[in-house]
Amino acid sequence: MSENGDTEEVPIIKIPNSKRIECLNKIFQDEFHSKPAFVVRVPGRVNIIGEHIDYCGYPVLPMALEQDILIAVGLTNDHRVYLRNSNCKYSSIDFEIKSFDDIDIKPDSNGKPFWYNYVLCGIKGALEYLNNKMKHGLQIVVDGNIPPASGLSSSSALVSAACLAFLHAQNVSLKKTDIADLCAKSERYIGTQGGGMDQAIAFLAEKYCAQYITWQPLKATAVALPEDAAFVVAHSLAEANKAATNDYNRRVIECRLAAKILVLSSGLALNEKILTLSRAQTLINKDLKEMIMLVNKYLPKTEYAKDEICKILNINEEELENTYLTPNTKHLTEFKLKQRALHVYGEALRVEEFRRTCANCVMNGKSADSNGMLNGDSKKNTLIVLGKLMSNSHDSLRNLYECSHDNLDRIVDLSVKMGVHCRLTGAGWGGCVVALCPKNIVNDYMEMLIDEYYVKHFNIEKSKARSYVFATTPNFGASIYL
Repeated sequence: MSENGDTEEVPIIKIPNSKRIECLNKIFQDEFHSKPAFVVRVPGRVNIIGEHIDYCGYPVLPMALEQDILIAVGLTNDHRVYLRNSNCKYSSIDFEIKSFDDIDIKPDSNGKPFWYNYVLCGIKGALEYLNNKMKHGLQIVVDGNIPPASGLSSSSALVSAACLAFLHAQNVSLKKTDIADLCAKSERYIGTQGGGMDQAIAFLAEKYCAQYITWQPLKATAVALPEDAAFVVAHSLAEANKAATNDYNRRVIECRLAAKILVLSSGLALNEKILTLSRAQTLINKDLKEMIMLVNKYLPKTEYAKDEICKILNINEEELENTYLTPNTKHLTEFKLKQRALHVYGEALRVEEFRRTCANCVMNGKSADSNGMLNGDSKKNTLIVLGKLMSNSHDSLRNLYECSHDNLDRIVDLSVKMGVHCRLTGAGWGGCVVALCPKNIVNDYMEMLIDEYYVKHFNIEKSKARSYVFATTPNFGASIYL
């Protein structure tokens, strides 16, 4: 494992020749009667393991996908943004920008974000960073091939691409870690209290390697995956937009409340109001296994009423709502603190074991190379260990974090019958699974899913079903094309 170029800026490279780029440029030309000044590319991601723990302060292990968001950008001399999408089902919008305070990000009448709200988030965050200083307005055409609401970070990629495009248009460059942090903050304008995983991998990804991402300070360390392993992503056909409900924010605040109670129950006095479960572990000074024991000791109940939490924290209901709850969670009356904390500490353990197993595999492989061979059983055992960690992760997400979906569970069960381990990836409540699959059975595995899941359960034609499942390897991060 090695640390990547965290301190480097987003690379500026020659624009590649591709039909997709040609099509994007043509749409831009037809719309704005000029060529774009540059194109920004930001990839989607699949999280191999470490779900719902980034906002709790724990490391995660994602990789970037080939699928991405492209933004073609033209510069104007006014303070306006002219926003278009290559997909005609998404409406166009023009708006004036004088300051970041003027950008009002509102959902539709059903509480769902408009597609362009994510672009507004990126621009609003960039404007705030620039203290409203801007040289150019923007003409923008967006093109994406990341399935929306799939758990593959299409929304975060769009926020990040918009932020990067706006900064570059103002001749401002940031280190990869700094812009990743900025984009993570920017996306919170949409209303979800997310961590920083999606943005971190978008900018810090390296081809052929997953990234072990840690926080405070943000750092990514390359993790080599077993050579005989492939990762297959399959869409459950259940879409989930985490900004459209309070499910995501509910888990965030449940984790924060659990952290505070664990610290206070351990006899520690502190002035910090908002705590992550990682910070609680640091203050209590126990390892992860010991923290799991403390959760069972200090949070024995399956549900806690709002008044119970107020009594434990010695605060009134108004203070609880103003300090801990978000606007879309203030009406909640019961909270599952034990289950959420058990998942987070258990998942953090699984990430560390996954990383350690990959490192041991690499070391064993190097040793074997010098001896001329690598024991086949060692390779097989490595995949079994990693696969079981992924299966255990899904079980925890389904039973403790309660963020799975019947469709996701069905894919997991079908996979187990074929000896393949998989788990939901992304926030959950729909979206995709990621499966760890031996390379020699990848095609057979995907064909099984097509036949048994998409065709049998949803009556989808095989030719169309193939678009919902794909094998992937780690790809590179964001770039600017000139």
